[in-house]
Amino acid sequence: MAQIIAWARSRAFGIGPYRKSVSRPEPETVSHDRESYDRLYRGESAFPGAPAPDAIPWDIRHAQPGLMELEALGAISGQVLDAGCGLGDNAIYLAGRGYPVTGFDSSPTAIEQARTRAADAGAEVRFDVADATELTGFDGRFDTVVDSALYHCLNDHERHAYAAAVHRATRPGARWFIYCFSDANINGVTAPMEAVTEADIRDTLANAGWRIDFLGPTTFVGNAAGFSGSFGKLPEAVLLRMPSGQAERMRLSAERMASILPLIDGARVHLPCNVVHATRVEL
Repeated sequence: MAQIIAWARSRAFGIGPYRKSVSRPEPETVSHDRESYDRLYRGESAFPGAPAPDAIPWDIRHAQPGLMELEALGAISGQVLDAGCGLGDNAIYLAGRGYPVTGFDSSPTAIEQARTRAADAGAEVRFDVADATELTGFDGRFDTVVDSALYHCLNDHERHAYAAAVHRATRPGARWFIYCFSDANINGVTAPMEAVTEADIRDTLANAGWRIDFLGPTTFVGNAAGFSGSFGKLPEAVLLRMPSGQAERMRLSAERMASILPLIDGARVHLPCNVVHATRVEL
């Protein structure tokens, strides 16, 4: 969710007319950074020159079903960190179940809105603006970490720094649950961002002191309305500065969302995802 989403936790991201015949130069590329996610939470376009989003793609107004299942099965314990908490619905749900929860996001706007949602729900959650690759001030504090679509929003260097930071922020034997986009599809629906490979996840976590107990397929519930409207209207100038694979993936996602949005209730759609269960070990 948190941060998108970010994707999107991400992270809404927009894709316009795509011409396969257009040669793509290699200037500075367009990417989702912290400011682009904050713009989305402000109701603005993630990219200059694109229209504002119709919705936030990862904002479903309640906790992710996968997280609710984990909690029901007793997998959550102790002090909980919601990494990349976005608008805070996962953290608010866990707080309502009696857990002491801290949520962080790099977007000040998301954190402000998460605090408002928590107050409206009568939930006590600590929300902070923080950098996932550093987690300054959180050393040795948490027993459980949940990551709902943050991991795949980071580049390779950031993922390594993030895994190390989570290790520093947790206690011996802590559990880390990660929901990360995969290359699979759900009834033809694909993720709007390039997936992180299973090999990459295994290597990154092992090097940072995490033992993977389970890694397998699941789904992430998104807001299909966030993938329509502005998602289909990125200016060509922006497209030309995107890696071709990213633009094509976003184009395909936009087409599928436009097809299914009129057919589904509540604009909710399942996106392909891997879930990781990892345990902290000593380095």
